[in-house]
Amino acid sequence: ANAAELFALLAREAGKTWLDAVGEVREAVDFARYYAGQAECLTANREARGVIACISPWNFPLAIFSGQIFAGLAAGNCVIAKPAEQTSLIAALAVDLIHRAGIPASALQLLPGTGAVVGAALSADSRVDGICFTGSTPTAMHINRNMARYMPAQAPLIAETGGLNAMIVDSTALPEQVVRDVLASAFQSAGQRCSALRMLYLQEDVADKILQMLFGAMDELKVENPWYLATDVGPVIDNAAKQKIEQHCQRMAEQGRLLKALPVPESGLFVAPTVIQLDGIEQLEEEIFGPVLHVARFAAREIDAVVDSINAQGYGLTFGIHTRVDARVEQVVKRIRAGNVYVNRNQIGAVVGTQP
Repeated sequence: ANAAELFALLAREAGKTWLDAVGEVREAVDFARYYAGQAECLTANREARGVIACISPWNFPLAIFSGQIFAGLAAGNCVIAKPAEQTSLIAALAVDLIHRAGIPASALQLLPGTGAVVGAALSADSRVDGICFTGSTPTAMHINRNMARYMPAQAPLIAETGGLNAMIVDSTALPEQVVRDVLASAFQSAGQRCSALRMLYLQEDVADKILQMLFGAMDELKVENPWYLATDVGPVIDNAAKQKIEQHCQRMAEQGRLLKALPVPESGLFVAPTVIQLDGIEQLEEEIFGPVLHVARFAAREIDAVVDSINAQGYGLTFGIHTRVDARVEQVVKRIRAGNVYVNRNQIGAVVGTQP
């Protein structure tokens, strides 16, 4: 019954499809088990830090929200949980379930509100002994400056701040597998994942064929109400996100770079799954957090330069490569600077306890 309530709320408040909602509930359970297991590994004489503020995002309003909490509690701390303002109802239900499961209210308190008010106050309060944050890079930098000013030097900041994630596909890759994995990586969850594919590099020898197949596969995607089981792509989180993504796509269209865009329902916060042609990742000034895939072509001899260009952007969350040449896998994996590197598969859906 609790799972069904969570599924419904994830669809209604966060726009999650049923597939995404089920995955998120499962991931939240995985976090609970993982951190409980990690707690047993801690030495008996280890002291807790005190009060940890957990500031979580809207794109995984149950999994990341609860994962931060479980980590703090497992290490013996009290936790103040500040959810994203867009998904406060999910956070309230999650905290209620955690309390009902036996965690005392004195150890976990929900503190909803906006980041500008509540988040800023938490990061500037000397009574907070550490912060766990997932969100944008500028916000993380602001929190870091506040902590340096108001908190002891030993107060830790644990921050995950999104990515400008790339995938390289060479001429030996299996086109059907590439298309399947690109669809999932770029468009599942309406592209609203930190690990989502943003920049696809196709070797020029196979680019036209793969793009033709990709466009055909995109035509089969159902962009609809996430409550429907047949829906593949749901809405984005709010009107501000919708406007930012659409403005980016409009600028690219005016430059003649729009390759493909799907029709979407007239009402609601839907953004068209879109493919945009670029010369390279250096033309992306920031992460576009939605169902927008950027594509560039490269010659085989340029692969090291492509990897260097990806590294130069300063992001390092996920990376993917599709190839059937083992030496190329080794060449690229050694050169890329990314936390999770995926070979011949999609690059979303990291599993708790398996990938960092």
